[in-house]
Amino acid sequence: MNFNNLSKNHLESLLKQYQARDFDLSTVNSASDIIHESSHYFDHLATLSGQVLLVKVYNALNELENGTENDSIIDYLNTLRSWKHDQYAHSLTTRIKDPAFQNWSYNFGREFGVDIFDEPNSEAFMTATFKHRGVACGKVPFSIESLWETNAMWAELTYHFNLAILLKDEDNRIIEGHQIQNKYTSYLYDSEMLIYSLAAHLTSNFANLGDFIRSFKLSKALSSISLNLPYCYYSQVKRTKGTCFRGITNDLLEKNHSLNPCAVFLALLENIVEAQVDLIKSDFSIDIDEILEISGLPNKATLEARILTEINQLDIDSKSAPFSDAYSLQKKNGINIFNNHGGIEGALNKHPAFFIELANKSESCVFQEDLEETNAYSRYEENGNRERSMFQAIEKLRQNKTHKSAL
Repeated sequence: MNFNNLSKNHLESLLKQYQARDFDLSTVNSASDIIHESSHYFDHLATLSGQVLLVKVYNALNELENGTENDSIIDYLNTLRSWKHDQYAHSLTTRIKDPAFQNWSYNFGREFGVDIFDEPNSEAFMTATFKHRGVACGKVPFSIESLWETNAMWAELTYHFNLAILLKDEDNRIIEGHQIQNKYTSYLYDSEMLIYSLAAHLTSNFANLGDFIRSFKLSKALSSISLNLPYCYYSQVKRTKGTCFRGITNDLLEKNHSLNPCAVFLALLENIVEAQVDLIKSDFSIDIDEILEISGLPNKATLEARILTEINQLDIDSKSAPFSDAYSLQKKNGINIFNNHGGIEGALNKHPAFFIELANKSESCVFQEDLEETNAYSRYEENGNRERSMFQAIEKLRQNKTHKSAL
């Protein structure tokens, strides 16, 4: 977790507030940054999809360190591409920031992916073409980045909202409420953020919940289930009538051969819309079992047992490889976090302040303001270099392929 504009003092101040259960509005900005990044850390370790990616990361690192073939590096980077669809990032036009939702519209399409060598493959995914005042401003893929981001935005938004409602002065509560509204509306209606905010857009527009706080809560619930659902249950997900996504959802589910959290998210949301139910209780909680039942899935306890079984079965290719100990430690950390913070629902009904404590315990925070050579900073620099080396290795392979094709 890299923080360009924070120091360790910011985290220590927030830890004191967390331990006293007395949070200060004056530190909301640093809290938002730390909670946001800690949520990403959570999703990368404490979900089934995160643990699957973890194996691929460490297999690739071991392969790079050993100077062997590039098969694991290719597998890792291809998985990232199949989940992120970053080949579409270039299609965005000039930045547009307009909080007036009535000026925005979008329509959906289905596309097929490409691998890291830009060769077409059979992996289908959904795209949304956004228009501002009737003029197209970008086609963005519905990607795993949007699921990660909706979870992080839910966490920082919920933390800020809970601070605001505890303010004793009514005028201050109203002012802070307006500031929250403006901040997160600006996030949603910014063309440069559409690839990250799409999941929240979908939930907000189709679930008809009335406010963006409730929409982010449901979006978080759907995202957490989707990032965790084992592939063996994809065939059991109730097929939709196509009310929202014109049949794209069922098509994506049918053509999957491995984890595809975005396809699950679309199915869960469309099934909820078609069931016409309000899942958010009077105490603002959500019962995950209701969401699962609507989509024909087993209950939370059954799924969590299966998720843990699958995570425990995951392992890197070689237990004597250079990064085997590091992998084992991260796998164990992920399982502990999963068990202690809500399982498949991803801490949905917990106060997101716990992400502050999680960031501290992770020993993975890099505070650029401190200019301190910590262990986390060293790992950050070293892994950045390793990532660049992976892309350089792939670029050489790409060039060789191009050269052979030209002969």
